[in-house]
Amino acid sequence: MPKDDLTNKLRLEIKVQLSQVTKANSPKIWAEIHTPGGKLNMQGYARIEAKLIQRIIFGQITPSAAIPQLEQEYELM
Repeated sequence: MPKDDLTNKLRLEIKVQLSQVTKANSPKIWAEIHTPGGKLNMQGYARIEAKLIQRIIFGQITPSAAIPQLEQEYELM
């Protein structure tokens, strides 16, 4: 499978998983990817997506596992 196809599949899966993020289950990540009014913040989304990609590649974990890890890291800051 070409690299671009893998990249697109990974980004799509991250999008699916981030669409399930709520204020209740991941408040720090939700705040990063949304404006105070609840609209998508594209700059914040891009930052979170990049962090998730790094975790997924280097930790060899799934997007659904990377999101709670990142949220927990944010809570420790």
